[in-house]
Amino acid sequence: MGSLTGKVFETCRFVFDPMLFFWKNWNTAHRIAYWAGLLLFVTAITGMIWAWVKGLQNVVRWDVLSELTELPTSIGTFTDGLFDYSVAGKAYVVTEQFVASAMQVNVVAAKLVTLGICVGLAFILSAVTRLQRWPYLIAMGVLIVLVATFRLEVLQLPGFLGTAFGGRLPFVLVVLALGLVSYYFHAFKSYVSLPVRLAVFAGMIVLGWLAVDRLAGQPLPASAFVGYALPGLLVISLGFIFWISTESIAALVYLTSVTRNNRNDRSGRPLGMNNFLLISLLYLVNLLLIWLSNTKVIAWNPVVISPFVLFVVSLVLGIWGFRQQLRQNEAFLSFRDGGAFLYLGLALITVMTITYAFASANDPLVEALEDMIVYTHLAAGLLFVVYVFFNFLPIYRQGLPVYKVLYKPTQLSLQQTRLIAAVLTVLIGAYQSFFTFKQATAGYFNTVGDFHAATGELRVAEQYYTLALGSEFQNHKSNYALASLALTQGDKVTAAYYFNQALLKQPSPQAYAGLTSVLLGDNLLFEAIKMLQRGIRAFPKNGELQNNLGYLYARTSVADSAYYYLAASTGNTAREEVPQTNLLAFWARNPRLVSLDSLANASKPGTYESYEANRAALAFFRNTADSVAVSRPAWLNEPHTEEGLNVSRFARLYNYAVQNRRADTTLITVLRRTGENPANQDFTDDLLFAQSAAQYYTGNKRIAFEITEQLARDNQQNGAFYNFISGLWMMEQGLNRKAADILAQNADTLSMYYQALALTKSGDPLIARSLWEIAGQNDPGVRSLAEVLYGQKQPSSDLEKAFVLLYDPLIDQAGPQRALYSSMRDDNLKTIVASTLVTRYLGLKQVPVAQSWYEQIPQEAKLNAYAGSAMTIAYLRLRNAKGQYDQTITDARQSVVAAFQAEKELVVAQAYQAKKQPAEARRLFEDALWRAPFNAELVAAAAGFERDNGQSEKAYNRVLEALPLNERNPALLKLYALLCLDLGLADYAEESLARLRAATSPADYQAFLVSYQAKRALIEKQREAFQ
Repeated sequence: MGSLTGKVFETCRFVFDPMLFFWKNWNTAHRIAYWAGLLLFVTAITGMIWAWVKGLQNVVRWDVLSELTELPTSIGTFTDGLFDYSVAGKAYVVTEQFVASAMQVNVVAAKLVTLGICVGLAFILSAVTRLQRWPYLIAMGVLIVLVATFRLEVLQLPGFLGTAFGGRLPFVLVVLALGLVSYYFHAFKSYVSLPVRLAVFAGMIVLGWLAVDRLAGQPLPASAFVGYALPGLLVISLGFIFWISTESIAALVYLTSVTRNNRNDRSGRPLGMNNFLLISLLYLVNLLLIWLSNTKVIAWNPVVISPFVLFVVSLVLGIWGFRQQLRQNEAFLSFRDGGAFLYLGLALITVMTITYAFASANDPLVEALEDMIVYTHLAAGLLFVVYVFFNFLPIYRQGLPVYKVLYKPTQLSLQQTRLIAAVLTVLIGAYQSFFTFKQATAGYFNTVGDFHAATGELRVAEQYYTLALGSEFQNHKSNYALASLALTQGDKVTAAYYFNQALLKQPSPQAYAGLTSVLLGDNLLFEAIKMLQRGIRAFPKNGELQNNLGYLYARTSVADSAYYYLAASTGNTAREEVPQTNLLAFWARNPRLVSLDSLANASKPGTYESYEANRAALAFFRNTADSVAVSRPAWLNEPHTEEGLNVSRFARLYNYAVQNRRADTTLITVLRRTGENPANQDFTDDLLFAQSAAQYYTGNKRIAFEITEQLARDNQQNGAFYNFISGLWMMEQGLNRKAADILAQNADTLSMYYQALALTKSGDPLIARSLWEIAGQNDPGVRSLAEVLYGQKQPSSDLEKAFVLLYDPLIDQAGPQRALYSSMRDDNLKTIVASTLVTRYLGLKQVPVAQSWYEQIPQEAKLNAYAGSAMTIAYLRLRNAKGQYDQTITDARQSVVAAFQAEKELVVAQAYQAKKQPAEARRLFEDALWRAPFNAELVAAAAGFERDNGQSEKAYNRVLEALPLNERNPALLKLYALLCLDLGLADYAEESLARLRAATSPADYQAFLVSYQAKRALIEKQREAFQ
């Protein structure tokens, strides 16, 4: 291993030492200037490689289109021990597809390329001034001609600058300024150092360009310059590529003629001519295979080294090679005095030209440059091998270092070799009828078309892209650009045509995605699926296309294919969060295919909004007991802005708000503000509903009911949906009569079933009979309940027996009740029935009967949580009824389920009230009212407590808040009438008395009327005495 490392080190030292450290004898200013040029040189190469790697993504980005999908689900459940209730709502999932954007113009690349070209010209001009007279004049003449091709008049400078000399004044000024300064240095100040000249020219050119950038009438002068100057830049690039095309062969001469070290005497013969010919042959065969493949002479795709890699290698080697040429030829220019700067200048312009071809995804221009590299390197490389063989074969045989005299030929001169190579290059190009020239022309038109597209001149841009198609009709750039222009004008047919044309020669995933989007826009789903299948066959590892195909399959019934492509996409795209989001949406749509609890626990929290929205949506479909808490969006605490919600943020906010069960005032505030924002008008109803859910489960239930009532009012499309939710929420709060009134507005069978159940539970089974019959027409279970309730058959199941015991008013005698109860076998149902009857008989002041029913509860049974809680409440109520308040307070430590928590707090509060401990009683009443603010028994007890403690106004407000939802509750109507008398609201008291007459039995009304009239008489007597 050590000897191998040593060999590698020695080889690198021999190759790189003379190439990289030749400047060590230069003065400091010269070295700094050259290092700066090398830094720019390396930066330019890095930028070129970066643009090359990015490819089409330089101008076509992958956007993400998010779509909101509504899924029916349960937003809450509750039970009364007999029946389980599911509050039907909806969740939102976000599905996303990648959308290829319209072709953009890389304005940043144009600016950087322009800057690089300016610096390159500065290097060239500073080097040219060191030439002798005639070479200097020729070089300046060539530069002037090239600058003329740049067409500076397109910059549209203001005033006479843009109109004088037919618009050619900018060209004249540039030639005069640079020419005069150049001649000044050449003829009069020849002693001025090269770094100073470079600084002067760089300053002139860069400052001049900055002035042009500010004054130009064109909004994008850099794009205009690069677009119209491309022909001249291509000429410079072609000449430079041809010049360095022999550098790889020259490097092989060095490697095969340099003396090698061995481990014994540190001497050894070079590799020799045979190895040189063999390695050169491999190099030329690589180029030949590229040419044959590009010209379709061979149908197979050989594994070859990219021409652009060969270009970069030749470019780097050329620094050493050009220096060697100037040294060995004793030419008119030394490398130190100008050759180094001349090479860097030409290299910068060439690299910038290639970079812009990559950065603009101008594939015909890229192909033209690729052909230039292949043709020149193949022709020049072959002729250079012949040059080396005929000139240096004897020296090779002597084992001497040929590289030291490589440019001192003895027979075939270097100029002759290059002339023949140039002719051969032309012949190779002629083999395809100079198709490379047509590609370069198409590339030029594309570049000019880009400029006009960037400035909004779409018609002009379209004409140039069409001209490009005239030169190369299959080029991807023009076709995709024309498809993009067609889409901006709403012409889908033309867009589809050009997208399809873009797939002919150099297909891209973006073109497949673009064509798919057009097909989907015309509702051609299956054609879009077929197009994506084609795309994946062409690009089997493209994650964007895989995601889109999975997305489309998810819209069909082909679940296995949807999962396959979405899962495959996860590892093949840089934005893995998009297919991961779609996978979560897929599982939410297909909850039976996987354990959602394990999936939700395995999916890690992230920061991507759509992903988190779908994670929250999954929680709707999981088992509540096993589910993890839904994460709270961090942005809820951010300052409020007027910016509207996107679909991802809306979905996450909605899903979180509907599921959250912890008090969160910030959430409610955000929901209110976003709902009021006009920018969110598409989400207004859903945001209001999310606010109502948040208020119901964690805030003010009255506001929740008001919002759902507002949403249902005059809402023909979704009114029944909101009525249904309001009805079930009210049933959960024990507001059965009000729930029945709201559900009566719906005409569906399920609403009728719950309406019938609510009426039955509120003591109106006769009114509910017709509803039971309709609801039971297509449901045998409901029909059976109706039959046993109305005596049409005997109850058989324990559920039917429990239902009859609790809600059949005809079975109120102890004997039939006990007999039916004893026939039950389900301990949970027996416990619930007995506990409910305990509460009922305690309300009728029949404590012995209640005690007897409590004794019927199975004491050793293993009860579920609900039944156990019901038994606990029955026990605590009995303790209060017997005056055992200390026992109530002590035994209240036993926990109950949430459905009984408010009732437990009520019973314990009454115990503290009886013990004359108002502070504890008030605290418990407040807690209970927060949980059940409309429970008639609780409100009456809490209001009575406040009235007894001299807080009649507070008591009045409590009753007033609960009364609209308990309009027929006798206890609240009685208390309201008395409180109105306390507060001197006699008219309201009389109104309440009238409502009480309709809500209670005549006997109960007459009994209350006596106390009411006595109270009123006492108040009037006190008033008279006061007067």
